Amino acid sequence: MNQQLQSVFQAAAGLQREAHDGAIAEALAAALKLPRVRLDAVDVEARALKLVTPGLARKHTCLPLRIAQNKLVLAMSNPLDREAVDDVRFASSRDVERVVAGRSEILEGIEKHYAAGAAQRAANKASGGGASPTGNGGVLDFDRLDPNSNDTAPAVQLCDVIVRDAIARQASDIHIEPGPRELLVRLRVDGVLQDHLQVPRWLHGAVVSRVKILARLDIAQQRLPQDGRVTITHEGRALDLRVSTLPTHFGEKVVLRLLGSARTPALGALGLSEGETSMLDEALRQPQGMILVTGPTGAGKSTTLYSMLARRQSPEVNIVTIEDPIEYQVTGINQVQVDTRAGLTFATSLRAILRQDPDVILVGEIRDLETAEIAFQAALTGHLVFSTLHTNGSLAAIDRLRDLGLRPLLLASAVDLIVAQRLARRVCDGCRVSYAPAADALRRLRLEPGRLEFQRGRGCARCSQTGYAGRVGIFEMLRLTPRIKDLVTGNAGAAEIRQEALRSGTRFLVADAIDKISRGLTTVEEILRVIRIEADEPADGNRHGVTQPLVAVRAS
Repeated sequence: MNQQLQSVFQAAAGLQREAHDGAIAEALAAALKLPRVRLDAVDVEARALKLVTPGLARKHTCLPLRIAQNKLVLAMSNPLDREAVDDVRFASSRDVERVVAGRSEILEGIEKHYAAGAAQRAANKASGGGASPTGNGGVLDFDRLDPNSNDTAPAVQLCDVIVRDAIARQASDIHIEPGPRELLVRLRVDGVLQDHLQVPRWLHGAVVSRVKILARLDIAQQRLPQDGRVTITHEGRALDLRVSTLPTHFGEKVVLRLLGSARTPALGALGLSEGETSMLDEALRQPQGMILVTGPTGAGKSTTLYSMLARRQSPEVNIVTIEDPIEYQVTGINQVQVDTRAGLTFATSLRAILRQDPDVILVGEIRDLETAEIAFQAALTGHLVFSTLHTNGSLAAIDRLRDLGLRPLLLASAVDLIVAQRLARRVCDGCRVSYAPAADALRRLRLEPGRLEFQRGRGCARCSQTGYAGRVGIFEMLRLTPRIKDLVTGNAGAAEIRQEALRSGTRFLVADAIDKISRGLTTVEEILRVIRIEADEPADGNRHGVTQPLVAVRAS
C-alpha cells in the first residue's frame, strides 16, 4: 500500500511541471482521502502558530492551522512526509491531523501569518507594549530597537534597515515593488528614483504585513488599495511616514513617503533670491488677500506653503489648514483632514473654518468652483489665504481659475501674488567640475556656447556617484500690479499679461533657472529635466541677470 501511495505522490509531483500546484493538492487529497483546504478561506489560530517555529514550517512546507480535539491541524504540501509529521509532533507535543494545501499557498501563508505576529511583537516592543496612535498610524521608536536582537523576524529587521537607509540618504519616498522572483526596493532621492536593493521574493508578504500593522492597516485585505500613516522617532527627531499600498500583478506594492514633521525649512533656504524673498514677505505681511503656489506634483509646493505658515505663525495669529492629506503635523496650527466619504470636503471645511475666527487659512488645493469662490471671498473679507493649483506656471494659474468659472473681478481683487516653482538637483560641492553641455541642450535653452562656465558633479561617495546632492528651488513670482489686475478684469490674453509682467520686472521660470546655472547651482541637463520648454515662445530679452542676451522661453 505504501508503494502505491508513493507512486501516487510521484505522479502528482510530476504534474507540477505542467499544472498549478493546486491541481497537485487536489490529486493528493483525493488519493489519500484527506481534506483539501484553501488557505485564503481558512482562519489561522495564533495559538497553533506558536507551537511550530517559522523555520520548521519553512523546512517542511507546512502551516499549523488550529487545534482541534487536542490535535494540531497541519496543512501540508506533501502529507506523506513522515519526517515532517514527526518533527511537528515532537515540537508541538501534540498529535498531528494532516490536511492538504498547495505549496505556494502554504509558503504565502507562512510569510503572511508568521510575519504578522513578528511585526506586531516588534511594534509592541518599540512602543512600550502597544503602538499608540498618532494620526491614523502607530508609533515606532527606532532608537529603542536593538538591531542585533534575535527575537524579530528577518522581514522586521529588513524594514528597519530600509527606513534607516532612506533617512540617511534623505530620500523622500520608499518604493517596495514585488517582482516574479525578487522584491525590489527603490528610493527617490532628490526627485529621482534609484535602485537600492533586491531581496528574495519570499520576504514580500512579511515586509508588507509589517508595514501594514505599523500603519494600522488591514493585513488581510490584499485586493484593495489602503492608506495609512506611521510616526517614527529617529535620533531624537520625529518623522512621519505616509503609507500607501496598491495591488499589482505580482502582489501588493508599498510606497512610504517620508515627511519631516519636526522641521520646516525657512524661506531663505528654499532658493529664493533676495528680491523674491522681499516680494513674498511683503505679501505675507498683508492682513488679507490670496497667495497661490503652483506647479506639478513633486515641485515642492507643500514645503513652500509650510515655510510661509511658519513665517506668519505667532501666538496672536489663528492659523487653520484644510489638507488632503495632512503632510506635516505642526504644533500650534489647527489642521483639518479632508474626508470626502464623510462629507468633509474642501468647501464644507472652509465654510466651517470661516466661523472659527481664523486669521490665516491654508486650502490644500483649489479643485472646483465652489472651493475657489469661498476661498476668494474669504481673501476679500479680512483673511490671508494660501492655496495651490496644479498648473505649470503663474500665467496658467489665471487661465485655470477662469476655466473653473471664477469671475475675473473676484480673481483680480483677491490675488496678490502667484508663485510657480520647480525643484532641481544641486551640483555636489564635493566633486564639481567644469564641463561643456551638449550643443542640443544649449540650443533648447537658447544659450550661446562659450559665454558661461557650466559646472556639474563628477560623482563621488558623498553624492552616491550621481553628481548631485540636495535640491534648489526654481521660482517664478507674478505680483498682480494694478495694471495686471486691470488686464485680468478685462479678460486679456496670456500674451498681453505676460508682456506687462515683464515690464513690471517679473522673472519667469527659465530665467531663474539660467541664473542658477550661471551660479553653478545646477546643470543644463537638470533644468531640461524639470522644466518643459516651448520652442516657439518669442524672446523675452535680457531679464535673467546674465550678461549675454539670452533668449529664454516659457516653462508652462
